[in-house]
Amino acid sequence: MFGFFVLNKFFSRFGLALLVMLAGASAWAQAQRATVINDEALVYQEADFDAPVIATLKAGAVYNVSAGKKGPFYKIRLKPGSLGWIADTDVKPGVHRIEEASAEQKMKPLEGAKASEGPKRKPFFATRYGGLGLNVINYTEDTLGEKRSAFTNFYGLNFNGYDVVMSGEIYTEANFMLALSPPSYYTDYTKAGSEGFIFIADFLFQTVNSKGKSALFHYGFGPMFKYSHFLIGARNGAQEFSYSVDDMSIGAVFNIGLALRLGNFSIRPDVKYYWEKDTYYGFALNVGYQF
Repeated sequence: MFGFFVLNKFFSRFGLALLVMLAGASAWAQAQRATVINDEALVYQEADFDAPVIATLKAGAVYNVSAGKKGPFYKIRLKPGSLGWIADTDVKPGVHRIEEASAEQKMKPLEGAKASEGPKRKPFFATRYGGLGLNVINYTEDTLGEKRSAFTNFYGLNFNGYDVVMSGEIYTEANFMLALSPPSYYTDYTKAGSEGFIFIADFLFQTVNSKGKSALFHYGFGPMFKYSHFLIGARNGAQEFSYSVDDMSIGAVFNIGLALRLGNFSIRPDVKYYWEKDTYYGFALNVGYQF
């Protein structure tokens, strides 16, 4: 009886802790072995490239990592009770032999290296960029008695990457564009001057496929907002007058394109398809600086 009483007290006090330990062991039973493939691979405290770095690992080392990923990260166990997150570009599932370079090979990259290169850069797909964009859009609307289209220049700002506008492990893109004059078909039709602007903002959820250290292929979709204000000139015989045209709409936008990294800059040409009151397409060229 005394032994039963002691066991009962033990499990009532420490049972929860044992269950937690067993749950943790069970979770890691689903883990896999993986080999570090890049020297000085960074381990982060959270699944975020802006999180504190808690360790650096040598190429060839083998660790337990999670079977699944959170965004571009595997969860890694450095030692019992010490966990972190490592980019999927720094590890390869399975146990692999990483041949160590000779001393002569190790020296070659150093000969031409610049002292200003600084610490290891983030992978291209994990770097955020912000900058300027030029969009040439075949702007279309139902006006002046029929559907009319004209290529119109839009100038604006572009932001892309993880944690842009929306926090979390989601790759997104945001654009804010402004056309500084109405489409040319107003002047062509009225034979009089016109002025005004078109503002378009869009936000896209992107799917990104890496094509190397400095190239990406991306495609996505998301909501868009458009507001336009025109002051259209017209003639009535020898008399000139003007009238105001305002329009606002919400729709969707789809895009597909490439991205190239040049130092701290990125160049992103892509094609867009807009779907609101009318449908039309456009071409974009964005130049961004990492932040």
